[in-house]
Amino acid sequence: MILYLIGLPGVGKSTIGKALSQTLNYEYVDMDTYIEQKAMLFVDEIFHLYGEPYFRALETEVLKELSNKENLVIACGGGIVKNLKNKALMKGTCIYLTAPTSEIEKRLVESNIERPLLATKTLNDLYFERKALYDNFKDLEVENIDVETTIQKILGGLNIS
Repeated sequence: MILYLIGLPGVGKSTIGKALSQTLNYEYVDMDTYIEQKAMLFVDEIFHLYGEPYFRALETEVLKELSNKENLVIACGGGIVKNLKNKALMKGTCIYLTAPTSEIEKRLVESNIERPLLATKTLNDLYFERKALYDNFKDLEVENIDVETTIQKILGGLNIS
């Protein structure tokens, strides 16, 4: 089984992905990190040098590459839902992580990670742009309040004890 975590930047996809993979004894892949390693550039450099469409094409290629694996948790980039073709490539369960915007903003400040799209848009802009897309992709929606509770909600939603 492959579990895909989707949601806004800063919602906790990487944090929950790592914890969930440990709980299930699955391999973990952070899609942005995977792309950075393949491209030998940071995400913000890819955006700056080649633009968002090029980065989105890289995401799609990574989905194709990983779709035949088993026992995998993938923390997808926040914009993976912008390409509707990606939904067909997700051969597993797509989990939409949510959190209050105020909590996400706090996490973004604490993470100190460069988020290229947040240089030109607000978190609320991204939310309103993507909410319907996240709803279209999701198999399960879970609010990420804290790691332990979120993992338990995911396992319950997947009927795994």
